[in-house]
Amino acid sequence: MDALIAGLASGALMASIFVTAGSFMAFAITKDPPPTVAVLLARFPPGGAVLAVVAISYPVWGSVGLILAVLFSALENGAPAGGLGSPNIAYTSVVTASALMLSAPVFLLLRRVWPGVLSITASAIGIFGWLLPTLSS
Repeated sequence: MDALIAGLASGALMASIFVTAGSFMAFAITKDPPPTVAVLLARFPPGGAVLAVVAISYPVWGSVGLILAVLFSALENGAPAGGLGSPNIAYTSVVTASALMLSAPVFLLLRRVWPGVLSITASAIGIFGWLLPTLSS
C-alpha cells in the first residue's frame, strides 16, 4: 500500500513539474511559431490548450506513478538489490532507460525548447527512479 501512495504522490509532483515546464515551453513556441504550429494556433487558442494540458496531466501522471509503483513492488520482490542511491537498481535502471528513450524523439522534434524537455526528463528520472523507491521503502 505504501508503494501505491508513493506512486500517486510522485505522479502528482511530476504533473506539477510537467505543467510548469510545459507552459513555459508553450509560450516560447507561440512567441515565434513555425508555420505548422501557426495553423494550429489559429484554430486552438494557446490558453485553452494549456488548460486542457493541466486538466489531463494530473490523472495521466498519477496513473503513470501508480503503474511504476506496481512495477517497483514487483521488481523489489524479484530483484531486491540496491545501488546508485536507490533501494532497487534494476527498477532505477529501467526507469532511467525508458525516460531517455521516450524523450529522445521529443527532444529532436522540439529543439527550440530543449531545456524544457531536458528538465522534464531529468525530473521524471529523479522522481520516478529515486524518489518513488525511497518513499516506498
